[in-house]
Amino acid sequence: QRWLPNAAMAAAWQQLRLLRHRDLLLGSLLRAFERDQLECRVLQSKAFQPHLNRWAELLVAKGGHGGKVDPHEVPPEVLQHAEKSSAEVKWVLRRLASSESHHRGPPHFPSVLLQRGPQYPFQPFELTYLRSVVGSIRGTELNQPVDLPEVSEEQRAEALKMYKGHVPRDLWAEGCLDDDDLMDHTKPPK
Repeated sequence: QRWLPNAAMAAAWQQLRLLRHRDLLLGSLLRAFERDQLECRVLQSKAFQPHLNRWAELLVAKGGHGGKVDPHEVPPEVLQHAEKSSAEVKWVLRRLASSESHHRGPPHFPSVLLQRGPQYPFQPFELTYLRSVVGSIRGTELNQPVDLPEVSEEQRAEALKMYKGHVPRDLWAEGCLDDDDLMDHTKPPK
């Protein structure tokens, strides 16, 4: 077997170390957003890779750790490098630098699910009842209301730890708006 010279071996180890910190950095950035947000998709895209690599290089040069980085402290060099990139990448880096989480919070529990009705496979008594009223059934005769347990203050405080002290905005109640929501559809488009 031929052994690599020390310089080549050191370069290979340095590259492996850089890639490991890049992966840890990506994990930290992804945890700054919710899993199904567009930001996570952009962070994992090929367009974001050069910026992620540069951020990891700067982090390793300073002696930092990719898993312990604050995702909202975007290096200015990465922001400058992103000016030549796509609009999505610039948008995600601006979102990270703004340090606002934009978490939607948990969705409201739909009231339809607060009703328990007959479901297939039916219990024997439900099937007998349904057979006896065929033709006159509306589907709500066997529905029973379901009571959800109240959330204690301990559970609420535990849930807020996930948001690191920031009270999550209720975007479900506020409504998620985009540019098309504010358009005047009575006029022809320009």
